[in-house]
Amino acid sequence: MFSIEVYKNQNMFRKLVSNLPYSPALVGQLGFYAKRLRKEELTRRLGLIFTALALVVQSFAVFQPPEAANAASSSDFVKGGVSSMNDFLNHYDRNSRNIKDIFKSLGITRAEIKAAKKSSINSRDGNVRSWGLTSRFSHAQGERKHQYKQSNGQTGTAYNRPLKLWDSKPYTKKHGSTYVAWVGHSKKFGWFAIMKNCGNLITKKIPEKPKPIASCTSLLASKIDRTRFTLTAKSSVKNGATIGSYTFTVKDSAGKVVDTKKINTNERTVSYKYTAPSDGKYSASVIVGTSVGNKGGPQCATTFTVDEKPTPPPVTPPVTSATCESLSHQMIGRTNVSFTGSASVEAATISKYTIVIKDSSGKTVKTISVDSNETEQAFDSINLETPGDYTATLTVTTSLGEKSGDNCIEKFTIAKPDVCQYNPTLSPNDPRCQPCPDPSNPNIWIESPDCKAEIVESKTAINLSQGSKLAASTIARSSDRISYSVTVKNTGYAAIPVPLVEKLDDVLEYSTLVDNGGGEFNKEEQSLTWPTVELKPGEEQVRTFTVQLLSTIPATNTGTSDGTSYDCRMTNTFGNSIDIPVDCPPEKTIIEQPVRELPKTGPTENMIFAAVLITVVTYFYARSRQMGKEVRLIRKNIHAGTI
Repeated sequence: MFSIEVYKNQNMFRKLVSNLPYSPALVGQLGFYAKRLRKEELTRRLGLIFTALALVVQSFAVFQPPEAANAASSSDFVKGGVSSMNDFLNHYDRNSRNIKDIFKSLGITRAEIKAAKKSSINSRDGNVRSWGLTSRFSHAQGERKHQYKQSNGQTGTAYNRPLKLWDSKPYTKKHGSTYVAWVGHSKKFGWFAIMKNCGNLITKKIPEKPKPIASCTSLLASKIDRTRFTLTAKSSVKNGATIGSYTFTVKDSAGKVVDTKKINTNERTVSYKYTAPSDGKYSASVIVGTSVGNKGGPQCATTFTVDEKPTPPPVTPPVTSATCESLSHQMIGRTNVSFTGSASVEAATISKYTIVIKDSSGKTVKTISVDSNETEQAFDSINLETPGDYTATLTVTTSLGEKSGDNCIEKFTIAKPDVCQYNPTLSPNDPRCQPCPDPSNPNIWIESPDCKAEIVESKTAINLSQGSKLAASTIARSSDRISYSVTVKNTGYAAIPVPLVEKLDDVLEYSTLVDNGGGEFNKEEQSLTWPTVELKPGEEQVRTFTVQLLSTIPATNTGTSDGTSYDCRMTNTFGNSIDIPVDCPPEKTIIEQPVRELPKTGPTENMIFAAVLITVVTYFYARSRQMGKEVRLIRKNIHAGTI
């Protein structure tokens, strides 16, 4: 239109100027044309000003693009997303929301994150899994927990699930959703990506949970004297494995089992004292009973030899002599021990028997003496409470001096208190000294990790306002009441405390809680919590609560980072997930219809368009000014008589 108007003005101007020499009366029309050009110049000036103002407003949209009203989610690693890799690394270095701890637990280093390249990924590209800080889906749908150690020493939980679960619309369910992300590779963990719109991690595999490991590491035989040996076994455990017992087996040179000893303990080092019945070579082995099975091996086998007893040379008895012949002990119960000593004399007399008792460190713990002239003497029993190894030495006072010797040294042990056969840290009379009711593991403790409780979580929902139909198969309308029932059942063999927590953030986008069923609602975390229950094996408990849909269903746009937020569905997971369709306003459906063929424009295209527009408007304004100036010059020349 501008070009047509200018063309007309130019033609009129040419006719007036070309006819002036032949018709001076046209000067009046030239004056009229000059006034018209002044008005046109004013219009062009106003157009230029308003165009400039419009471009200033447009620049705000170019350099400060609008953000979605529902852009962030509580599950985001970085709320609202990141603008660049440096932006993400700033959050990583500050350990915002513990994201550094999460990456560290997976073995993904900062250098590997920094080296990631900007790209795009599709939710249907293989088995890609998205990570988040909150649970959204069920275990059956593929969601898994990942426990990691936080920098403050506590344990945190992150969740990973198939990325395609966020595809809620028919098109995305078929073709997938495309996300801008930085894609990298970790030497330890492999392929990974970081999403731009939420900072969440994307991986192609699930972290492997460390398997419990247990092993028997060694068995050593150390000699006490000619016939007595100490067998010392050592074991190791990792990743939650536990030790339950050690079983020692001793065989003679013919391979016949001559002794078996089982010690119930959870210690990693255990010693057993063995006295051989005769001379010869013996072999010993140990089997360690652990929570991951019995462990042995060649490293837990050894041999030892009992030498033949030397024949003492004949001794011509002296005319006078005194000898300490023997010392023996007898255990009376666990802590009481009595002794009997004997001596022999020739042409000499006995006046006293003295026993000195020392512990394993050599410290004297007891001394007992009896005045006697008999060749055999019994001592009253003494009580020693402290478990451990002891040595008693008998000294006989005679007319030829004090006499002792190897035959008058006796070793004995005060055993540890009787323990529960299922758990050596308990007494046999402890009420918890019970076997696991699992028939396949009758010899393990009821509270052993192998005697596990298996908690099964499940939930159902009915629409009370529509004839108590299953809510998942009924479209929920405004003001409908939905009743949820959450169930926990212990299908294992041990009792266990079970916390009951129900996350309602997605449900409460379209509803309000009208009956908490005895639970306590946390508005900040959008969760409903009941007191922890102690579930016995086979026991089941149910909690019920009710929500009511809002009287006006909001038309809020679907979330940017959380595709399930305001997606016209109420999704809730407790063991299994329940998706309840919501009757959203028509305008939400119309507005969010995907227009896939629109041209892609950005700051560059906007700036080119602005430059072209301001150039065109400026041209027409300048052209109007130029023509007005030419008319003024012509009129001046006419009045001067030069034309």
